[in-house]
Amino acid sequence: MIKFLIRRPIAVLMAFTACFIIGLVTYSTLPVSLLPDIAIPEITVQVSAANTSARELENTIVKPLRSQLIQVSTLKDIHSESRDGAGIIRLSFEFGTNTDLAFIEVNEKIDAAMNYLPKETERPKVIKASATDIPVFYLNLTLKNDSAYSTTTTGQQSFLDLCEFAESVIKRRIEQLEEVAMVDVTGLVERQVRIVPDEDRLAMMGLAIGDIESALSSNNVEPGSMTVRDGYYEYNIKFSTLLRTAEDVENIYLRKDDRIVRLKDFCKVNIVPVKEKGVSLSNGKRAVTLAVIKQADENMDKMKNSLVGTMEYFRRVYPDIDFSISRNQTELLDFTISNLQQNLSLGFLFICLVAVLFLGDVKSPLVIGLSMVVSIVISFVFFYLCHMSLNIISLAGLILALGMMIDSSIIVTENISQYRERGYSLRRACITGTSEVVTPMLSSSLTTIAVFAPLIFMSGIAGAIFYDQAFSVTVGLLVSYFTGIMLLPVLYLLVYRAGIRTRKRKWLSFTFNNPVKDHTLDRFYDAGVDRVFRHKTFSVLFCAVSIPLCVFFFFFIDKERMPGIEENELVVRIEWNENIHVDENRKRVDALFKELDGRSLEQTASVGRQDFILNRERELSSSEAELYFRTETSSEIAPLEQEIYRRLKERYPLSVISFSPPETVFEKLFVTGEPDITAEFYARNRAQSPEAETIRNLEHELAEETGTNPTGIAFENQLDLSVSKERLLLYRVSYNEL
Repeated sequence: MIKFLIRRPIAVLMAFTACFIIGLVTYSTLPVSLLPDIAIPEITVQVSAANTSARELENTIVKPLRSQLIQVSTLKDIHSESRDGAGIIRLSFEFGTNTDLAFIEVNEKIDAAMNYLPKETERPKVIKASATDIPVFYLNLTLKNDSAYSTTTTGQQSFLDLCEFAESVIKRRIEQLEEVAMVDVTGLVERQVRIVPDEDRLAMMGLAIGDIESALSSNNVEPGSMTVRDGYYEYNIKFSTLLRTAEDVENIYLRKDDRIVRLKDFCKVNIVPVKEKGVSLSNGKRAVTLAVIKQADENMDKMKNSLVGTMEYFRRVYPDIDFSISRNQTELLDFTISNLQQNLSLGFLFICLVAVLFLGDVKSPLVIGLSMVVSIVISFVFFYLCHMSLNIISLAGLILALGMMIDSSIIVTENISQYRERGYSLRRACITGTSEVVTPMLSSSLTTIAVFAPLIFMSGIAGAIFYDQAFSVTVGLLVSYFTGIMLLPVLYLLVYRAGIRTRKRKWLSFTFNNPVKDHTLDRFYDAGVDRVFRHKTFSVLFCAVSIPLCVFFFFFIDKERMPGIEENELVVRIEWNENIHVDENRKRVDALFKELDGRSLEQTASVGRQDFILNRERELSSSEAELYFRTETSSEIAPLEQEIYRRLKERYPLSVISFSPPETVFEKLFVTGEPDITAEFYARNRAQSPEAETIRNLEHELAEETGTNPTGIAFENQLDLSVSKERLLLYRVSYNEL
């Protein structure tokens, strides 16, 4: 086969050139992501029941649901939390479970449990965990002339216009991009019509509030449609008197006795925001936040470029609106991918330098480097055919395979050079030198692949992740093997046969003797081998002692699930542990942001309840806030965390504060920010909950003993009314009158 290829160098070059071009084309179409597309075996059930205590919610809703859901197949663990008005149930499944089927089964169990729940209970919301549902970044829209959320009528109207614009224009325009799956929105303020009657005019006209209510209800109806037949024709007639604008409400007519008046004659009608349950803030301004979610099979770079172009267009057209991006996962991806690509390029460069140093000429490393580049690019064709993405794991596998790829090329090149030194002609040396190493190279590649093959059969998320690494190494080694036995001898023949061209370009014919290899390495190697054979007993004893010593040291090596990661982002979750309103919550967050101004590059906050549809975590209450900070370097995170904790505890000692990294695909899979130790306390009587003061004393003791501030438990104050049945009967008062 080698002889056949050597006689047809043009055909070989054209074939590999075609494969190289296909590899370049497929490289630009490969999806780029942080990690492989891995299904997360987790389903979340969110329960909502307004005006229901945590204990009642647990006994009447969460417990029956848990009893039904525990029957779901392949369920690994189930965990539930209940609080006043809301509950959450998390179901973890064995890895490899078809989450689509599990999602259907969970909904079936919930439908079956609805028969045993209170009639007024809303159907729980079921959310399937997915790495693709994590937003790529959050886009914050704020008004430039609004340093803080204005409470004036003009400021409220401006922000209402911004909300309508964000929902009807920005959201829809971004969702039109083919790389975007959906846009989740929070921070919107809904509109409502406020009617303020003039009491003096009402009295003068002889009208009452009931008259206004009946006029509104009678003018806001949509009875439907009807069909009228007229000979051969049929007509659809629709009746509609819906109130759509404030002007429609103002122009409602009322009749009192013989007088007809309009509603605006004695009422003031205007558009005002609905009472808010949550607020979104960005750098001290009230914001509308859009969470942009990427299509699973799309390229991150293409989506980023499309969004950047769209945002630049909006900035030019709407100069009164600020567009800022937070929690940008593309930065982490760009840094990681560029870092790996840089390592790949540097590794290739160092390999060429080492080859020049030890082979002693320039032509051989040139041939080796060219064959390696072709091997790497052709590997991308198999990435495309097998639907693999470029991510941290696959690129790390290519870097790992890069050092092994050169082995095949060096073996072929060195063997051909040895036959040339023996007096063989160039063509015969290429044929004989390559044919001689075809079988040893194949066995070497297969033995290396056999080491990585078991990674494919690993269970759990680790197996799914290392599958990409095993695939990259396998493809890289096999492609480099066939390149080494098919393309490399042809390149060697063409490069060394161009004798005339080589004389004109002296740098291509430059050769030198490596003094390190000829005098130092060879001498030390020979002396080392001689010493080992002169002291056989000592060498054997040394090996025998080293093996158990290494095993002994293995047990003292620090072991972690994942290596430490430097983060320049911080998420702070605050439970004020007081019955406060959203407005007071926002004031406290604004005050904290002003005090920390200049300590971070970016700061955003979610205050109170948010409106994200794909929120899998427990919803924030009116007394909770989630703050996000981004610093310039990772070393600033720890001091910032301590400063936030100190300031909050000084002013609000009852507040419960927790710190975590922002949610990314990496965090979702490996949960590196989870606590090292979780302590659970129970009262002696399981029917009663532990007293708040007792738990707080334990928190202080743990903080003093360990020097670490634990994340405590929030306790909400409530009014407990005890009704005297005897006095109800005495004063003839029913429960409905209370």
